Amino acid sequence: MRHLLSLLSLVFLAVLLACGGGGSSAPVPTGRLTLRLGSDSFPGYTQAVVSLEKVEASGDGVHWITLGTVKATYDLLALQSGHSAQLVSSVEVTAGTYTQFRLTWATVNYADGAMQPGYVAFPSATRAVLTLPAATTVTGAISVPANGVATAQLMLSGQQAVQQRAATGYNFQATGTVYDLSLSARITGHLGDGGTSLAGVEVFAETVDGAELATLQRRAFTDGSGNYALEGLAAGSVYFVAAQPAGASSSYAAVASAAVNALTATNYTADLAFSSAQAPGTLTVSITPASSLTQGTWAELRQTLATGASGAKALIVRSQTVVSGLTQDQAGITGLAPGSYGVAAQRSSSGGTPIMKTGTQVVVVSGASATTSLSFP
Repeated sequence: MRHLLSLLSLVFLAVLLACGGGGSSAPVPTGRLTLRLGSDSFPGYTQAVVSLEKVEASGDGVHWITLGTVKATYDLLALQSGHSAQLVSSVEVTAGTYTQFRLTWATVNYADGAMQPGYVAFPSATRAVLTLPAATTVTGAISVPANGVATAQLMLSGQQAVQQRAATGYNFQATGTVYDLSLSARITGHLGDGGTSLAGVEVFAETVDGAELATLQRRAFTDGSGNYALEGLAAGSVYFVAAQPAGASSSYAAVASAAVNALTATNYTADLAFSSAQAPGTLTVSITPASSLTQGTWAELRQTLATGASGAKALIVRSQTVVSGLTQDQAGITGLAPGSYGVAAQRSSSGGTPIMKTGTQVVVVSGASATTSLSFP
């Protein structure tokens, strides 16, 4: 009798489970994610072309999901100053927060099969192969709500995007961040000299910490009408916009905006007005030891600029990736308005937090070439 009761219990349990009465798990909540690609500016090139195979996302850096097989080729300099390209659109993903995004670079050029998958072009109309890494991982917390949508932008940094090596040529070594478009501030504006718009000028958005050290957060070139856009800025921070229009035969003294208190995720405006162009000088910054294959190094020039009611701040006015030689790195910075500049270099290993080395003030004179040197420990 006891065996019969046990058998009946098992049959009842089986029927209960078949009918869904056994506490079956609810469907995993999902949402949808759209991901876009943008880039900072970086001087010295007219194009920086890269080819992308696929993009993945992870919440813990261990478990990855493929957002999309992209198979596309992009010119990063066409994706700066408010422009971007859509990588994936409204992909269904498990709801939650994603903190890492991995880009797998392609071995073919999807725009022109006769071209290299990566290359840079110069004002002289010549080109050089740009060696791409196998993959790049960037960070940034993106929350995808259950039954909702999120739109994120993956922004590649211009600080060390293209590294020129004496021994190996040009290497793509960009780092980057990912941000939620709906939660980020944006600064736009115009650069001009009276009624003349200033095109092709690199503009910086910077923050200044409690020790008065400026850090470059975003950079972009002005378009043909002198307009720029600096996006993906963390809301709740104070920014200063600075620029120094530079040319082969004339250059302007650097100008900065008043403090932009970006309290919310909206658009802010900062126009910069320039006057009295001068004959420029040049400065060559030499840095030892030379960068290793996994390091990115760039030189920065700072000047103390008026910033409206906030007084004055020592801000970055030029930032340039070095050319890595056999025994030293060099940054040849041209089109500098006459004046005194604070010189610094930053070096990052494997995309990590950079180390800064500062030097002495250097005076640049019209029509003359100045030099200075820095050494990392």
